[in-house]
Amino acid sequence: MIAASRLVVADAGPLIHLDELDCLDLLSDFAQVLVTDVVWAEVSRHRPGALATTGISLRRVESSEYQILPSLQIVAQAFELDPGEITALAVMQSERTAILLTDDSAARLAAESFGFAVHGTIGVLLRAIHRKQRTGVEILNILRSMPERSTLHIASKLLVALIFEVETYVGNTSAASTG
Repeated sequence: MIAASRLVVADAGPLIHLDELDCLDLLSDFAQVLVTDVVWAEVSRHRPGALATTGISLRRVESSEYQILPSLQIVAQAFELDPGEITALAVMQSERTAILLTDDSAARLAAESFGFAVHGTIGVLLRAIHRKQRTGVEILNILRSMPERSTLHIASKLLVALIFEVETYVGNTSAASTG
């Protein structure tokens, strides 16, 4: 599970998808959400309102302040990462205890190859249940509506399995609290 009060480096995907799902507030208990200027520009093009959200400590950082090390250049080329993902990973190389938020599978693999903590939109949603930011039922409703409300690409089989797991968790939690 993602710890609270940690520094987060965000790629565009989770900011866009959480905003589409009216769940951007789930990032409010992180100490700070760093967003590179490249990622900021991408979010601005696709979902400008996400960057105006109050209650979240979003901080725009200049990509030029972070060196793209040769090891990152090699991995970025191998995984065909886009500029936003590359700049977010460059920040992660300086902020090694931060959590990278990305929904891109290649960026996740690249981050894991450097030993970085990485989560995505789904992880943030599930974390919300444990942190009591949303009820299990609310998260189930969000997950069920995700194909219509969000541009997040998730395999339908995976989404069905995830919904089943959350239903099981919610059912077990309800039974434990009434028993």
